Amino acid sequence: MSPGTALLVGGSSEIGMAVLLPLLGPAPRQVILAGRPSGELWWNAERLRDAGYSVSTTQYDAGLNVEEIDGMLEHACAEHPLELAIVAVGSMSSTSFADGVVVNGFGVSLLLRALVHRKPEQIVLLSSAAAVRPRQSIAAYSLGKQLADSTAVLLSRQAADTGVRVLVVRPGFVQTRMTADLKKPPFATSPDRVGRRVAAAVEARKSIVWVPGVMGLVVRVLNLVPRRLLPEAWR
Repeated sequence: MSPGTALLVGGSSEIGMAVLLPLLGPAPRQVILAGRPSGELWWNAERLRDAGYSVSTTQYDAGLNVEEIDGMLEHACAEHPLELAIVAVGSMSSTSFADGVVVNGFGVSLLLRALVHRKPEQIVLLSSAAAVRPRQSIAAYSLGKQLADSTAVLLSRQAADTGVRVLVVRPGFVQTRMTADLKKPPFATSPDRVGRRVAAAVEARKSIVWVPGVMGLVVRVLNLVPRRLLPEAWR
């Protein structure tokens, strides 16, 4: 990975930070954390500064339109060209169904298109197994992730000839603050394991990676089983 600017959209995300750190390389390097102002965002910024990186923060909201996204990226990357972009945006606690689809899907799709136009070396989208295996209990989250995932896959094909690589990451259940109150299912994983697997996938120039690796097979099998035969949590 070259030493240009690294951008993490979803700067308060545990998984996003776990993915960012193995890809950064040695300090110094310009790092931008984008997200809603929060204690987690400031803490992550200080953590990176303590490690020797030059860190700035900028505000990102899923409700931004195309012009506002372009303006945010233009301002954030004014000093150095963007070389690495990680999109780790998602929420299971949206206030409405529409908000859940916008936060997890529509807003991310607009952001991905804007990022591809800036031609970084690598874009990483934190998608979800729920993008391929939607679940009734998290319908808005699943549908939003489907939209973002499909957008990234299509952009990966379109951008291949420009030198932009897009990696779609499809983890299963990841133990984080967002999932702390949920029952831990089989094949659960951790942010650090996601980070290690993503780093290996970037090195191998892959376009899709499942975490854990068996999750892709699990999803394919589940999609063959009638939902009425499955426990409610798996439907």
